[in-house]
Parts: sequence; C-alpha cells; structure tokens
Amino acid sequence: MDGKRKFKGVIIMGGMTRRKFVKAGAVGAGALIVGVNQLGAQEAQPKLLRVGFVGVGGRGGGLLQTALGLPGIEVVAICDTNPTRLNNALAFVERRVGKRPQGYGEDRDAFAYRKLLERDDIDCLVIATPCNWHGRMYVDCLNARKHFYGEKPIAITVREIEMIQEAHKRNPDVVVQIGFQWAASMARSDIVRKIREGAIGELIEGRFHRYNGWGGLRGWFSRRELSGDWMLEQAVHEFNLLWWVTQAHPFAAYAKGRRNVIEPENKERNITDYYTAVLEYPNGFIVHYTHGWISPPGYTGMSCRLIGTKGGADLLDCTIQLRGQQQPIRGEGAGGDTKEHMQNFFDAVRARDPKMVYAGIENGIAASYVGLMIRKSLDEGRRVTFEEVLQDKGELPPLIVVD
Repeated sequence: MDGKRKFKGVIIMGGMTRRKFVKAGAVGAGALIVGVNQLGAQEAQPKLLRVGFVGVGGRGGGLLQTALGLPGIEVVAICDTNPTRLNNALAFVERRVGKRPQGYGEDRDAFAYRKLLERDDIDCLVIATPCNWHGRMYVDCLNARKHFYGEKPIAITVREIEMIQEAHKRNPDVVVQIGFQWAASMARSDIVRKIREGAIGELIEGRFHRYNGWGGLRGWFSRRELSGDWMLEQAVHEFNLLWWVTQAHPFAAYAKGRRNVIEPENKERNITDYYTAVLEYPNGFIVHYTHGWISPPGYTGMSCRLIGTKGGADLLDCTIQLRGQQQPIRGEGAGGDTKEHMQNFFDAVRARDPKMVYAGIENGIAASYVGLMIRKSLDEGRRVTFEEVLQDKGELPPLIVVD
C-alpha cells in the first residue's frame, strides 16, 4: 500500500453503508425496530435468545448485568475457569431471574467453553476473556457457526488475524460484534458520515491521546503475551474510530516509548508504560497518538480530534467546528454505549444478518493492525510499513488460564 491510495466514498459498517443503515430504520433502537417490523406490529416482545457467557470477570460481569436488562434474553450457560467468579455469576443470574444457568469451567479446564459451542440450544455467546484467548475462541465460534459478541481486541498477532479471516470466509453468515461500544452512538455515526462527505474538508491531522493515571491495571494486563500490550488491549478503541472515518490502514508508523517506568523491579511486567506514535495515512493524512499510564491527578484525559482544511471534528464529543462559525455542528441521533451495542448484536442475531452490526470483524481486524504496527515500531526502533507488519506473523499466544 502507498500514500497515493484514495479513501472510499462511503462509510462501511460490517459491509453496510451508513446511508443504507439509516434508511433501513436503524437509528436509536435500530435493529430492534427492523426485527419488530419483520415479525409484525403485533409482536410486543423480541424473539427469545438463549445466551451463553464466557468470562465473567470485571468486563464480562458488566456485560452479563447489561444483557439481563435487555428484552428477550435468557442466560442459560456461563463458563469461567475461576470457581469463585463462576459461582458468583451463576448466583447473580439466579437472584435476578429465578433460574440458575448451567456452569462450566469450575475444574479450570481451559477449553470448557467449547462445550457451549456444542449446545444446539444456545443461540449466541458473549465472550470477555483475557486477550490471549480471543483469537482462538473467535475462530472456534466461527467454525462452530455460533454467533458471538467478542470483546476487543479481536487478536494480538497477525497469525491469529489470518486464522479469523480464513474461518470467517468459510462461515460468512455468523453474526459477530466486536466490543467497540463507541460505535453504538448514532450521533457519532452522523458526525463520521459528515466528515466522510467533506464537512471538514480534506483531512490533514489527527490529534489523539489517552492519558491514564499512574500504574494501570495489574495481573494479566501487565504481561504482553497475554494482553498484547496497551496499544492492542486498550488503544484499539481509538484505532477503530480512525478506521471508521478513513476505511484505510495506515501505510506506515513510527513510535517511541518507555517500559519499566512503573514497577521496574517487577520482571514479569513487560508492557509499554508510555508511547507516542505517528501514523501515516493515504492522501497526506497524519495522526499523532499518545498513550500512557504516567499521569498524576489533573493530567489525565482523552481526546480524539481531526483537523481538516475546512475545520475540525471531535469524535468523542460528536461535534464539528467549522472555520468562521461560532456554533459547533452537533451529531444528530441518540447516543449509545455498551447497552445499545449489545442490543444491536442481539437484534442482528435474531435477523441472522451479520451486516446489521455496528462493529464487525472488519473493524476488529483494522484496529488490531494499527496496534501491531505501533508495537513493531516500538520493538525495532524504526518506522515500519503495513506490508512489513503483514509479513510478521508472530507466535500464537500461550493458551494458559489466568485469573
């Protein structure tokens, strides 16, 4: 890929343009409206879905609670290799709905989740495990033709990405939603559409940062072979926004950073505590991205802004500010986050339409590629190209059980 490639002229979300998406009636409750229309106006409740959960730690536990608050969802199975966490989740569901799901993984069997894939009475899965399991589990789901909502990142090596692509090619009808919940905001979708239609002119610069407080998360998060490092475990949210806007991979990246700033005596901690990167996109678009866990109180925060020849856009605030105008242009449509993102996935499963999801496999792969480019540049201390990253397959992550 070279710097002369032009951006496409439409926004593609899982193969569906945003124009078609809005026309299909997917604003707000979105796919639920479509589902109700297909079933008939007399259908007051959506079709019941029997759902299995894999991983119910911090994020997975939150997704479980969110799912139980959505209509037409029955949690019938939960898998977690931590017995205490598993039993707490089973008891939680039982208290909420009066029925205890089937539990799996109490014997710490790393592959207990495959028992859920074998059950014909489970319509879909929600997966929120440590990142080293994502690629393997997502490939298994695709091969078993089991719809799934999978937390980001989709993968932490190029080799896993290729395995997912191959499995998806064989099973294109499997509904997949990757956990980029920012994509569930219709106001943000509207701003992205406006940018792509030229509202801020030709893109010149992206100004992105995520300044976290000191230290960060511990445990498996601090081991690169399990998390992929922060540019994959966390920053892929921002990289998905860049893909959403450009529909292009950066053709080169250069990054510098620091390890061993936090807990330098901890020999197992091998993640990057701070880094800054320059991403080169087609048409001269340059993105500056800074990310770290080194900020004291008052110095934390996030920004995802774009500058163009006519003005700028704030992708988190869902606004556009044009030169010569005092008032910003605000994105039209309802906001949305995890609840709406999960609702969209369940409605796509009911409709058996992978194109309905807000953030599918294509989004997950594109975001991970950016993280992999930055990671390779950091490791090798040089500017790297997209083609070089594609050739660096990497070793498959260790499939070990971690708490």
